[in-house]
Amino acid sequence: MALLRDIVDAVFFPSRDVHGIPVLDGAYSPNLRLEQARTLGAPIAAPDDLAAGPDGALYISSGSLILRCAGPDFAERAVFAELEAPAGALAWTPDGRLLAGVSGHGIRAFTANGRPAGGLATIGGGTIGGGPLACPLSIVAARDGRIFATDGSRHNAPERWLTDLMENRPASGRLIVCDADLGGARVIADGLAWPYGLALTPDEREALVTEAWTHALAAIMTDAGRPAARRVLVHNLPAYPARIAPASGGGYWLALFAPRAQLTEFVLRERRFRERMLAEVPPELWIGPSLAAHFNYREPTQIGRIKKLGIQKPWAPARSYGLVARLDAAGDAVESFHSRVAGAVHGITAVRAVGGRVLALSKGNDKLVELPTSSAVRDI
Repeated sequence: MALLRDIVDAVFFPSRDVHGIPVLDGAYSPNLRLEQARTLGAPIAAPDDLAAGPDGALYISSGSLILRCAGPDFAERAVFAELEAPAGALAWTPDGRLLAGVSGHGIRAFTANGRPAGGLATIGGGTIGGGPLACPLSIVAARDGRIFATDGSRHNAPERWLTDLMENRPASGRLIVCDADLGGARVIADGLAWPYGLALTPDEREALVTEAWTHALAAIMTDAGRPAARRVLVHNLPAYPARIAPASGGGYWLALFAPRAQLTEFVLRERRFRERMLAEVPPELWIGPSLAAHFNYREPTQIGRIKKLGIQKPWAPARSYGLVARLDAAGDAVESFHSRVAGAVHGITAVRAVGGRVLALSKGNDKLVELPTSSAVRDI
């Protein structure tokens, strides 16, 4: 019967994820370590990505702004650049330029003083492998000057991530590489399922790419002169993965921006229901993941989330969650940091090692936080 079921699924539901949602145990066992993270400075509106600059400051994308954050706890905030559309991915190049992914436009480059970097403004105006780079999610600059970027979807901009998930289209994300001057862009890998995160291995022969909609971590050869060899390191993550970055001493830090849920997995299989939901229901009430808890009385999982007196249950099914994992070189989780259902550090979209500290962005709760990486932190 199991074989018959698998055959029926393969024929009638070719896009169905055959992996069940793994439970949070082992290295992913729930705790309060992310909830205990120290908030740095005042709130930042929907922070998306961060990059440490050569001047010791931290640069954070927030809406259409790039903020320069300085001082001991990066609490001194100033506008570094203002863009024409929402900014997301950030990365510094070896020659001291800041690259920023701009929704619907591509990648823009800035000098250290915030001025557009001459003719290196964008690679998004033309076409790259059959379509413009309109959904830049992550950017990494290699030591030799090459610039790698992920294009999440040919159909939706970064801010329409939930729409992209709910539409359940065939995967159309790409891994792209271009020269140091942002010219000569070419596609290394295609057909990726919302490639949110990107990091290079220490020898830069492979790029690690997180695919959010397949809950996977893959390694892709960076030699664009031949067909890319892709191997999956992790097949079935417990949450939707966001950006990935190297960790001090080896391995990687991984941000996971929202939890997976059985109800969402079920809705993704029901095409007619999803089509009506997308057409008739406000996006904040769709049955799907969220970056933060909304507590709307019309929320679809209201009964499971709230007690009679409006008290949030810590064991309730969640639409939002806070989760960061430290991975070893093979992609296996070594430890994790959680902000559970009733927590206030949800929607983690980026985490990076900056000096001797590990910083993360809670896009759902408008925070820059420092992870409590000391073994003295009490796990619960």
